[in-house]
Amino acid sequence: MRRDLSLLQNRRFDVVVVGGGIQGACVARDAALRGLSAALIEQADFCSATSHNSLKTIHGGIRYLQHLNFRRAIDSIREQQIFLRTAPHLVQPLNFLMPAYGYGMRGPLALGAGIGLFELLNALVSLRDGNRPGWPKGRLMRAAACRALAPGIDRHGLSGGAVWADAQVGFADKAVLQILQQAVDHGACAANRVQAEQLCFSAPDSGSVCGLKATDMRTGHRFEIQARAVVNATGPWAADWIKQAGGARLSLKVGLVKSMNLVTSKPALPYALAVKSARASDSRIDRAKRMFFVVPWQGKAVIGTTHFTYRGSSSGMETDPEEIAAFVDEFNTACPAMGLTLDDILYCYQGLTPGDGKAAEDGAKLHESKIVDHAATDGIGGMFSIVSIKWTTARLTAEQTVDRLLRQWNERRSCRTRQTSLPDYPDMPHDTCGLSHAQLRGFVAAHIEHTQAFRFSDIVLRRTNDLVLGRMSAKQFTVILQTLADHFDWPAERRREEAQQVLDRLSSSAFKRTLINGLETVRL
Repeated sequence: MRRDLSLLQNRRFDVVVVGGGIQGACVARDAALRGLSAALIEQADFCSATSHNSLKTIHGGIRYLQHLNFRRAIDSIREQQIFLRTAPHLVQPLNFLMPAYGYGMRGPLALGAGIGLFELLNALVSLRDGNRPGWPKGRLMRAAACRALAPGIDRHGLSGGAVWADAQVGFADKAVLQILQQAVDHGACAANRVQAEQLCFSAPDSGSVCGLKATDMRTGHRFEIQARAVVNATGPWAADWIKQAGGARLSLKVGLVKSMNLVTSKPALPYALAVKSARASDSRIDRAKRMFFVVPWQGKAVIGTTHFTYRGSSSGMETDPEEIAAFVDEFNTACPAMGLTLDDILYCYQGLTPGDGKAAEDGAKLHESKIVDHAATDGIGGMFSIVSIKWTTARLTAEQTVDRLLRQWNERRSCRTRQTSLPDYPDMPHDTCGLSHAQLRGFVAAHIEHTQAFRFSDIVLRRTNDLVLGRMSAKQFTVILQTLADHFDWPAERRREEAQQVLDRLSSSAFKRTLINGLETVRL
């Protein structure tokens, strides 16, 4: 997936996608696999914003049964099955444990009924799609067994527990890169550090787009990308980008919520644990409490997700230590036995997500992804915006978007992403633990060439999880930084800036202090 901007010029694409997160990558892949000519541009690094902020779960939709939203539950079940079937090297099964309290809607019988319905829907979806259903994996347990599995849970009123099977994406950033690589393998062009600045229209008063004007963020070179259609997949920036690129001719409203997940140094449990938060749930069945999940990931416990109301600019979000502290306090109220402290927080995955605009004071995010056809809303053909909220259903949303695009052209091309497996590309290494200095330099060189990694943060925050997980040494940190500096001829000041930007992203943990102490002997 080499960065060659000449491929974006002097030709006309069927579709150009703006935004290189999971949603944009899925649109590019779907279009390319259908034989459409597709281009994708991203103004920063691939998977560097909202898609980077992930709890690492591919939910099968069991919680939507609480909302009595069976369509969304079935969609999530199907998409989880597709992920497990077509990308088993990226997505694996993960068991979840839910404690039961009392004998009402949070009791064992109610949980058992929900899990039974969930597994029935799983089986029906499998049969409907021509696949063999797996054996039921959910089960109920007594209170003593639940306490033994999760000794830190609230014991007051504990009446049992339930386990069900869900799924996890172990390397979310790598998944986006591999989805993009498969799109490129089928003829798509993808480039990061390219900003889409202005839409182009076929005539001043025309009712259709014909491409966009873009700027290479690395050189400042401006050029035009011609296309029959443009898909705005910029996530929470969708409304701002439409306003900037389309002016008064296009409109879109998106509320904003800040979402946060914490990577901790606490050892992982062999399952994901659900615990009650102090805030009210939006479930139609049980409005008692929202849930936090303690998810095992690469040997560490990840805690999430919490949402904060966000009223600032979509381009100005920064890490707020007070919000991290508030999250830790709220979690400790829900699960005091874990004894979480700020020193335990290795990294804060945070990002803006679309809000529903109805319960802003509660930090309520949008419940369903939306596809906006601007031909219907603004009279501008060939322009689509996606307001996406879920990793799990990103492939489905992409399929629906390309379907709509083709209908606008009166064309029919069958979607292929339901059945097409995603290769595990060998030129996208992910682990740095145990690598020699020479091997680390080779690791960096591979990502510069094959995944368009140009910044220090690209490598240590998204091409590997080792720094985020607190297992990268100061020597490894320095070798990676120096390799990039040598390749791009960075002066000493640029090296220090690149290092500091990464250190600022790490939470104020014991690991960060150890890392900084190790770097004091190295001249950055």
